[in-house]
Amino acid sequence: MSAVLTSYERAMKALAGKKPSALVFDCDWTLYPYDCDKHRIAPFKWSSFYGVTDYYGRVSNGFTDVSSIFGAVIDSEIPAAFLSRNPSAAPVKDLLSMLPCLGKGGSVLNFVLDAMPSDKFFHAYSSNGFGAGKDLHFSRLHELTGIPFSEMVFFDDLLENVEAAKAKGITSVKIGKKGLTLEDFEEGLSAWRSREDTAEGAEVTKGAETKGAETTAEGS
Repeated sequence: MSAVLTSYERAMKALAGKKPSALVFDCDWTLYPYDCDKHRIAPFKWSSFYGVTDYYGRVSNGFTDVSSIFGAVIDSEIPAAFLSRNPSAAPVKDLLSMLPCLGKGGSVLNFVLDAMPSDKFFHAYSSNGFGAGKDLHFSRLHELTGIPFSEMVFFDDLLENVEAAKAKGITSVKIGKKGLTLEDFEEGLSAWRSREDTAEGAEVTKGAETKGAETTAEGS
């Protein structure tokens, strides 16, 4: 009988193999079940007993699988980006710095914001009047990091954001009411690898056809 994987081990398994250049996450209702700076107020703090609490002492933890997923993301050294249409950038960043990550063995060694290499990967502001969904956020992310849209995997709870991202060629997953789950995470990585395999196969076929055409031309 095979051993049952922990949530962290399952996330690490999903990350094994070819990896995208960036994992991109919405924040409100994707990583945690509320609107930051509306339903919960900064500053936030974390303790091993209560978890995350806000200014008024209200419990402000993330969705169940988020800690394990980000523990694996950090250990796999894949850059994480955070894109939010919530204009309260400072409170959102403060919250992300308090949401714990569970590493190997279930210990808390990092926090969600630690998965972000630099501020180039953090974009929280309104995008009213600019394109669809998070077009503005993705454009700035691409400009500042140089990461192609095809090398990103995006997770968001709003369909309009997901559809707009797909239109840009970004592998995107619509999150449900349970927030970011291991199933969502696995789906996103699997979909991205399938697209990569298809693209690589097309390149190989194209290359073979070109070589065949050159050989025919030489022999004629």
